Amino acid sequence: MSDVSESAIVSITMADYAAVDSVGKLNIIGGGITIVPPTSTGLTTPLSVVVTITVPPEFYNEECSAEVQLEDASGSIVSLPGPAEPQLMRIGQSLAFEEPNHRGATVPRRTLRSRHQFVLNFAAGLPLAVGQKYTWRVRIDGDSNQSWTEEFFVPGAAPGPVLG
Repeated sequence: MSDVSESAIVSITMADYAAVDSVGKLNIIGGGITIVPPTSTGLTTPLSVVVTITVPPEFYNEECSAEVQLEDASGSIVSLPGPAEPQLMRIGQSLAFEEPNHRGATVPRRTLRSRHQFVLNFAAGLPLAVGQKYTWRVRIDGDSNQSWTEEFFVPGAAPGPVLG
């Protein structure tokens, strides 16, 4: 494992909707969901995935790669329909952990962890199979651990009444 990934604290939260405002505050509506029902369109209801990665002050100015991927129950990365061919549901970016700067607040240097948070919004939902469990997984520098995951389920339709 890389030094950054060994020291990182990662959290994943699923919500009906989430956004980061202009000063970096996270706004969440319907946070903590684990059931994402399907709609009549063949997509799930809209959802947001919030990923927060923090590292201690000794990693200020360090860089790493971060990935968020969606896995099916077997641990394989989910493949979604694309314009020409299926696309793996994996999003990656390079991160640089800067020293926090809280303008107007007196905070001693090297006091707070450096933080990156990003929101993945799926406003139209996702084309996922009904009756299946899925897992969001974060990887830092190619490494992951079980605490860097969040599971959810796409339920089928409720059974109708039994007659007779």
